[in-house]
Amino acid sequence: MTISAAWIRTLENGAEELLVCSDSRLSNGKRFDHCQKVFRFTRTDAAICFAGDTDWAYPMIVAAVTAADLHLPSQTRALTLSRFKSHLINILNQMQREVHSFVKGEDIPGATFILAGYDWWYKKFRIWKIDFSRSEMIFIAHERTGSNAFGSLGKIEFSGDKDWMVAFRDELKKKAQKKYGMSMNSPKGCRFNMEPFEAIRDLLRRSSPTDSIGGAPQAVKIYQFMNSADVAFFWPNVEEGRLFLSGRPLLDYERATIKSIFDPDTINSTWCNGNTASAKEQINSSNKNERSSVDDLEVPDQYPAE
Repeated sequence: MTISAAWIRTLENGAEELLVCSDSRLSNGKRFDHCQKVFRFTRTDAAICFAGDTDWAYPMIVAAVTAADLHLPSQTRALTLSRFKSHLINILNQMQREVHSFVKGEDIPGATFILAGYDWWYKKFRIWKIDFSRSEMIFIAHERTGSNAFGSLGKIEFSGDKDWMVAFRDELKKKAQKKYGMSMNSPKGCRFNMEPFEAIRDLLRRSSPTDSIGGAPQAVKIYQFMNSADVAFFWPNVEEGRLFLSGRPLLDYERATIKSIFDPDTINSTWCNGNTASAKEQINSSNKNERSSVDDLEVPDQYPAE
């Protein structure tokens, strides 16, 4: 099972990004903690993640990602994000209808998807949760238009096990109220930054080997200029951990160009064109520069004599 979230992140300079984040554990008679759950589309303006039964979710999500390349209007983004969403739902429903020779009730997909991206037609980020309707026997998309009861902090959608969704909401609410006040709208104009990630991070650190969520966090970032990037995390921390990308730790000799690498504790980020060791040097340098910048702004204990 899963805990996943998609939200709009607002940077200090006012620019926005959309992040889709998840844990990395699959459970089916065992615990497998290195599994990809968040997928970028080649069209680069959208990403999708899943929660639920792997036997339904994985073949469907692979088909959805492949379909984005097969259909030329989708591949070139001539198909707007909302129409692309409809195209994906048609594919999911087609796959469900093709199931046969099933035990009674086993034609009901136990999977939920979150589709998120930047809509160039409406010039904004959009997020949909895609659920299967038992009454209509089809997948239906519900767009997230508000803050999901998080004050003025912006759009956020999350999905997963019922208990973990409750835990995620509670954890995020505590962090948001501590930072932005009980009403979560002070100071004026405040918006989500990385608080949803921090909530997922803390839940993963508290999870046990037998829980239905686990592994390292994974994420995809989508920009307003309609590009996207896989986000890498050192886990469980920079000093003791390994570098994880799409849920999997990189081998020591693997070299990769990674546009976004996060320290899960400081939330500082950097990029790297190399292996895990060079990425660790980069993030430590970023943390050092951040500390130096803060020190420069601090008022000294004693002023020099005039």
